Amino acid sequence: MSPTENLMKMHSDTLKASNAAAAKTLEGFQKLAALNMQTAKTALEESSDQINALLAVRDPKALTELVTSFSKPSPEKLTAYAKAVYAITKEANGEFAAMVEKQVADSNRQLTQTVEKLASQAPAGSEGAVEFIRQSLAAAQSAYEQVNTATKQFVQVAEANVEGAAKAAASAKKR
Repeated sequence: MSPTENLMKMHSDTLKASNAAAAKTLEGFQKLAALNMQTAKTALEESSDQINALLAVRDPKALTELVTSFSKPSPEKLTAYAKAVYAITKEANGEFAAMVEKQVADSNRQLTQTVEKLASQAPAGSEGAVEFIRQSLAAAQSAYEQVNTATKQFVQVAEANVEGAAKAAASAKKR
């Protein structure tokens, strides 16, 4: 395959990967929208039940107790909603990260092949320029790998912190 064809294939693959990433992003938004719709439906049903309960009360003391109980937010519901949002986001991010890693690996492979093909056809005396391009490509790939590794470590620490905070909140609520 010629260098031009290789670059065109790389461009085509990048476009396909972008379309797949957009589809995954939309899928994540659809899941969040469905969760929000279900949450809104549940809240509406609970609100209707609360109004009916308030209308059925005849005793002022019971009415006050009922209003007070309804005004307290439910940490369980908030925690469940937050966990559901987190799960959807984590799934979408994981799929997106895998797609990006695959695309970067494929692009790096194709770019390396193109550079090697160009190097094999380079005129005599251009060895220094070819070597500079190879070293630049290797340095860019190394930098990407270091940033990618650091990002994964950061995400792991953040996830551990979120899980720890959720457990602490749950145990504090039990006390």
